[in-house]
Amino acid sequence: MADGQIWLDPDRARRGGADLSLAGEAIGAARREVGGAIAEASAQRPWGRDDIGAAFEKNYRGYEGALLKAWEILGRSLQGLGADVVRSVVATTETDETNARQLGEIPHQHHNPHRNRR
Repeated sequence: MADGQIWLDPDRARRGGADLSLAGEAIGAARREVGGAIAEASAQRPWGRDDIGAAFEKNYRGYEGALLKAWEILGRSLQGLGADVVRSVVATTETDETNARQLGEIPHQHHNPHRNRR
């Protein structure tokens, strides 16, 4: 935004929004595949079930859960952000086109700001 005006390349912004959505889908897919494999492997408790393994398990589960949840949220957030960008571009261009059309419908009149002053 410069000088109170918005410059928007609608096609480029739509592509950017679509790319964000696709990135979110890819991150979500990776979370389901790789993250699922991580969760499945850790369910086997490969670190053992002795005291040392139990201590590792206690600390690991919290970090694993936080990572997998954040990974999932990131994917969904990017998908949503991309969709929001596309909707925003559509709304902005529709508003701009409507305003331009309405301005074009104003009859051409000579405007005199001092006309009604005494």
